Amino acid sequence: MRSTIAKRILDNTPKDTKIFVNLYADILVRINQLLEDNGMSQKDLAGRMGKRPSEINKWLTGTHNFTLKSLAKMQAEFDAPIIHVPHHKTSPSFQGKTVRMTVYKNHRDTDVKFSEGDVLSVKRTHSSPLANVG
Repeated sequence: MRSTIAKRILDNTPKDTKIFVNLYADILVRINQLLEDNGMSQKDLAGRMGKRPSEINKWLTGTHNFTLKSLAKMQAEFDAPIIHVPHHKTSPSFQGKTVRMTVYKNHRDTDVKFSEGDVLSVKRTHSSPLANVG
């Protein structure tokens, strides 16, 4: 750690604040990636969404929070996901045991399918997926 003051601040930062900062940063990186992939500027996005360029700039500099509605509008404009929430499915039997899996979908909402011979890697965890955040 660079300084004991910075370490003390981080040690005293609530877990939810650390999670918020990480999620917000991930969303900003994703939106900037989509802007670049689509050859769009913040001004272009603002025009397509019916927003002022200053509002888009506030979102992308972290001085103004997104709403789920604004994220949905951006996702519609990009025709690509910004946030992904995994879904869980239970398989009735895998080697005689019930298995719960996290199923990820691509941005076109088609299920990933496995064929005979595909290798499926299973990672067992006994902690929350958020346990390693922060």
